[in-house]
Amino acid sequence: MHKYSLMQHVRSCMHALFSRPAAALSIAAATALAPIAIALPDTAAHAADNPYLVGAGAADITGEPAEVGFMGYGDSSQKGSGIHTRQYARVFLVVDPATSKRNVVIVLDALSAWQSLRDELVRRIQAAYPGQFGEENIMVTASHTHATPGGISHHMLFNVTTLGFHPDTFNAQVEGSMKALDAAMKDLAPGNVTVSRSSLTQVGRNRSMAAYTGNRAELRKQLVNGVDPTDMTLRLERNGKTRAVINWFAIHPTSLTTQNTLVSSDNKGYAEYLLEHDDHGVDRNRAGSGDGFIAAFANSNAGDVTPNTNLRAGSGPTDDQFQNVKIQGAKQANAVRAQLRSSGTPVGSGLDGRITYVDMVNQEVDARFTGTGKAERTCSAFLGVPFARGSEEDGGGGLPIFHEGQTTQSFLGRIIFAPTNAQRACQSPKGLMVADMNGKLMQTVVPVQIMRFGTYYILGLPGEMTGAVGAQYRLDAAQLFGVDPSHIIVQGYTNAYTHYVTTVEEYQSQQYEGGVTLYGPYTMAAYRQALSKVGTALKQNESLPLGTKPWDPHPVTSLQGKVVYDKPVFGLKYGQVTVQPQDAYAGVQEVSAEFVGAHPNNNMHLDSSYFVIEKYNGGRWEYFAGDNHPDTFFEWQRSGVAGSKVTVRWAPTKDVQPGRFRIRYMGDAKVSASTMTSFEGVTRPFQIMRR
Repeated sequence: MHKYSLMQHVRSCMHALFSRPAAALSIAAATALAPIAIALPDTAAHAADNPYLVGAGAADITGEPAEVGFMGYGDSSQKGSGIHTRQYARVFLVVDPATSKRNVVIVLDALSAWQSLRDELVRRIQAAYPGQFGEENIMVTASHTHATPGGISHHMLFNVTTLGFHPDTFNAQVEGSMKALDAAMKDLAPGNVTVSRSSLTQVGRNRSMAAYTGNRAELRKQLVNGVDPTDMTLRLERNGKTRAVINWFAIHPTSLTTQNTLVSSDNKGYAEYLLEHDDHGVDRNRAGSGDGFIAAFANSNAGDVTPNTNLRAGSGPTDDQFQNVKIQGAKQANAVRAQLRSSGTPVGSGLDGRITYVDMVNQEVDARFTGTGKAERTCSAFLGVPFARGSEEDGGGGLPIFHEGQTTQSFLGRIIFAPTNAQRACQSPKGLMVADMNGKLMQTVVPVQIMRFGTYYILGLPGEMTGAVGAQYRLDAAQLFGVDPSHIIVQGYTNAYTHYVTTVEEYQSQQYEGGVTLYGPYTMAAYRQALSKVGTALKQNESLPLGTKPWDPHPVTSLQGKVVYDKPVFGLKYGQVTVQPQDAYAGVQEVSAEFVGAHPNNNMHLDSSYFVIEKYNGGRWEYFAGDNHPDTFFEWQRSGVAGSKVTVRWAPTKDVQPGRFRIRYMGDAKVSASTMTSFEGVTRPFQIMRR
């Protein structure tokens, strides 16, 4: 039976223990621009114009799409039931032939990079390419989508709502990242690295104005209505033409709510799709399509900005969450399209990087960084009561008996975690709820990394910085390196995950962000100090000890087992179409078909698709779209004890040309403990009429 071998699912107070939906950042509205195609030349320009070797690659990392808890909202009822869009690793590699130094940035369509993931990637990369990569020149980050299967971290807190660690999903992310890196290595060719920058506003809103308004004027003037408008793009160029881009803009990919159970890359993934597919013909369901262009939309200081501009989950700009994905994603894509209409600014010469691990517990922070005129200390890691409520503007798995701004200690924190008077005083005014349990529940020794591309610097931090925090870090780094603040890229969700980072003033309000700032009111100051240490070593070209890496609790088992076996409901057979599409569709009608299927976790169809929509052309059926298309939906539902019902939906847009179509579904059934069989089901043809 393809049921899971489960221990009884126990719902307890720990139900709410999870990473609240990272505050979605508000972003500036961009005017609609016509898609532009940037040609990829076959020849290299003169070496003087191509000081680097540049390469890029991408590969599928979509994890188990069914019955695995999602990561981000902390809602144990939010378990996968299919795919809206797939998730990818995109790798950007730059080599300086003059020094043989190289930097690699890996951007994942995922909630975050995790220490577990980084450690495994570093191990595999160094084994595959000995002598070429070290800790300092590998950077792993993520877009921060919340519509993603969990069970990636080795720390217990993040696996509460996923029923433990999920090795298949973890391996999909690791192996996809390695495949993308291998492609980037093969893609290396002479080129240049340039940067473009613009201001993007009126896209999202600050969701914690009660906290933000307490900030110093120096920081508030760097932001627009509490939102960082900085839109930065790193461009890998060949012969003056763009090969690949990484964009940074501070906004949460939380347009999709906790009610969504389809894997999706959310608004940043839609921006990636527009640049890759619409502008360059790249369809990641089909190998070798298009010109190979690669676009990643990473994240910045997005801690207190939501894309839900009506300040309600799933609301803003419209009340259709999937339409909001498109609107907020298109604004980000259009900002980059506008930048690409002009030449980028060369970053200058030289690559470098430094990384170190910092114990954030009880760390003494120098007066230069605290803002109080004296040295201060961080605290033992605790989540506050607002964590159990979640961000009220973005929704999530929070409990309504709690609320943001609450500073009274919870029963759970008082009885189970029993903080001392000193711990309560250190974290004040936070009402304590969940302790780190000596690094078992949450990570307390964290990586801080800075990567240099010429005169531009990426600050890689594991936290979710608010807009004001990011503004401070940008000013600090600009002063340290002697560059304009526009040369500093603040990047969150990097190499690990450690919840939020607020200013001291924001912390006092104990909104959601302050309640999940783990190490107390001087968490921001401790990161300032660490960035100064890493940056100084980089600036002075000095070696920097890596430090002691965090203890790895490495789970070996999951409470949720694998599929045991599949078996259709009596009288049905695999691939059978139980609900056919209607004969013809016009207007805005949605196409839908149902199949007798099998559990999708049997085969994740990486770099492929669970289904294809085919169009009849020239006497044969040709590929039209797969499960990465933003207008398609692959939905799985259990049928009986071990059966599966698969529904494929397609909402054709007005630009779809009339014609004859059909849907072909590909499944893999586990017919015994050791035997898998593949099958297909095909609908009858249907007509898309002129609109």
